[in-house]
Amino acid sequence: MINRTVVAVLRILLIGALAATIILQVIGLPWLSGVMAQDYPAEAYMRWPILVLAILGLGCVEVGIICTLRLISFTLRDEVFSRRALRWVDGIIGAFLAGALVCLATIVYQSFTVGGPPGWMLVLLSGVLGGIGLALLMVVMRSLLLQATSLRTELATVI
Repeated sequence: MINRTVVAVLRILLIGALAATIILQVIGLPWLSGVMAQDYPAEAYMRWPILVLAILGLGCVEVGIICTLRLISFTLRDEVFSRRALRWVDGIIGAFLAGALVCLATIVYQSFTVGGPPGWMLVLLSGVLGGIGLALLMVVMRSLLLQATSLRTELATVI
């Protein structure tokens, strides 16, 4: 019973986060980039490249959330130890690596144009290192899932 409650709360939080990122991606970021282009006309040429990178970054977050929601549904049906679950774990790994790549591309782009404040570059560097680190963690978790799946299959064969 507690497991179902935890899963339900987690689902609600993830769906809320997904809705927030979509709203930010579709409404918030384009509006903000327009305001920034008006306030800083000398850097207005950066509006579209930075907007595209930001939308791509949020897209990576959305892919990770969707894959996580799908894995949660596997746990409710007690199917998490199946080969089909590995596909969704691969999606999370890909989302982390793509997010790290977007952060790296933003660092490179801003290095050749107008660099942001040092704090912003630190955030982007943290995104690169964090994305790579979390992808590596998920690779380890994937190997554990693979081992558990094979052990469960062997156990089912024995029984």
